[in-house]
Amino acid sequence: MGSSHIDLSVSNMMDRREALNRYKEHKTRGLVDDDIIPLLDKINRLKCCYTTSSCSGRIALLQLPEIGDKKNAVFIGKWHRKVEADTVLNAVKQYKKGYLFLLVQSSIIHIVCEKFENTMKMITIARDAGFKYTSIKSIKDEKFLIEILSTENLHIPLGMDGNTKVDEKTIIFFVNIANKMLERIKRKLKVLEEKISSPEHSFCT
Repeated sequence: MGSSHIDLSVSNMMDRREALNRYKEHKTRGLVDDDIIPLLDKINRLKCCYTTSSCSGRIALLQLPEIGDKKNAVFIGKWHRKVEADTVLNAVKQYKKGYLFLLVQSSIIHIVCEKFENTMKMITIARDAGFKYTSIKSIKDEKFLIEILSTENLHIPLGMDGNTKVDEKTIIFFVNIANKMLERIKRKLKVLEEKISSPEHSFCT
């Protein structure tokens, strides 16, 4: 459930005990994004909902051998908070081959909810908090797997064939934009946490 918990398939409908044990283990090992833990804790205290994977949102530099070849992609930089332009510029120096992209990726949370009514409550709250792409991903044994996802998504090509195609000033400009987008993502997480904590929203019918 944090940046480590994200590797699970969205089709994986883990049971509650397995999911919460995994979450506890990953928190202990420092593998969960710190800024999303309060929200995950609140969700996991609900009797009818629990999380199975998450990421709080990130800025990243991704090296691809070929367009679309995610299997052999390599991250040469990942930041779950605002990042200094100099940090990104230093990471760019590690770029050697293929294509280079600067990414901004939305926070993403996978939640299992029992009963359709509880599922729709969670979806409505998430969408009201700004996570407009929230949807049901799978259904099994009267349990619904929800993907909470926002609209923030940025893919900027920086290089090809191992050669950077933009200058440092342009990269700094892109990093500033990426930081603004990430700030927006983090604000939405806080709004979602507040809405889930609000007495006006009752779960577990």
